[in-house]
Amino acid sequence: MAKTKNQFNRLEILHNLLVKGSPVGWTDIEKSYLLNGIKVSKKTIFNDLQNLEEIYKAPIKHEKGKYSYKEVYSFQKMFSVDDSKFAEELQTLLQQFAEFPVFKGLEDIWLKLKERIPNAPKEHIVQFESNNDYSGLKRINELYEAIKNKKCLKIKYQDFDKELREYSISPYLLKEYHNRWHIYGYEFKKEKIYNLALDRILAIEDSSLRFRQQTSSDLAFLEDIVGFTYLYNHRTGKYAQLETVKLKVESKRANYLKTKPLHHSQKEIESENIETHKIFEYRLRINNELIAKILEFGKDAEVLEPVSLREEIVENIREMAEGYGISNKIS
Repeated sequence: MAKTKNQFNRLEILHNLLVKGSPVGWTDIEKSYLLNGIKVSKKTIFNDLQNLEEIYKAPIKHEKGKYSYKEVYSFQKMFSVDDSKFAEELQTLLQQFAEFPVFKGLEDIWLKLKERIPNAPKEHIVQFESNNDYSGLKRINELYEAIKNKKCLKIKYQDFDKELREYSISPYLLKEYHNRWHIYGYEFKKEKIYNLALDRILAIEDSSLRFRQQTSSDLAFLEDIVGFTYLYNHRTGKYAQLETVKLKVESKRANYLKTKPLHHSQKEIESENIETHKIFEYRLRINNELIAKILEFGKDAEVLEPVSLREEIVENIREMAEGYGISNKIS
């Protein structure tokens, strides 16, 4: 396989020149390279011809300083057995991202791979979790470009069951969590970092405002949360503070936390473990996503600390019991 992307590109150009049938000299090859923005030495051109012939078994005829193919040569033969396997695997992976806006530029690569693989695999051996019906996907490409090009945006936004609002932001980051996407950026009117769900964006326009450069502290809170939300208490005027959270988890379910931590701050407090349960400690900011994660464990997880989080979990359980008509069974 070509050792670098540039080398492979040159071999592809060289093949396309030779496959036309007319004999070409090294100056013709040089011109083709230059037309594709590649400048190389005469020695490199001869090395490419040699590699095409020796490594990829191309039937090259050399006569009076001119080069051509002796017989019909299929480009797919340029792949060794290992190269073909790699290409098949890559094609399978690219197919799964085909509908994802950020990867639109990979369509040409996917088509080229498809052409060069005679027996592309019919079955996937790797499958990623995805939700192509998620309405926020259509916004990703535009937002991605705005972040990359440092362009301010005017966003029309309507949260569930709330009035339409308009935000002017300098966009900094796209984040995915559980197949949903949010964008983080500096909101000029409120003069603080905002977090907007892509599926609630109604329209996006360019803004004439000057882009505000991101600071190192703007998104530092993301290290301290699960999911998206950095909760703000309108009553106190403060954001959620860093807290120590302790969970008591049934031993078998604890294995899932050991292999996939709830948060990067997770540590097992072995000195407090008992035979039936394990104790895990976290240092983070409590938010709705954390509460939802804990509730996912059902009876297998119990909040030990802080008391405020424990009470909130209990309140959730009470409301669930009311919904199922069994609140009288909970004291």
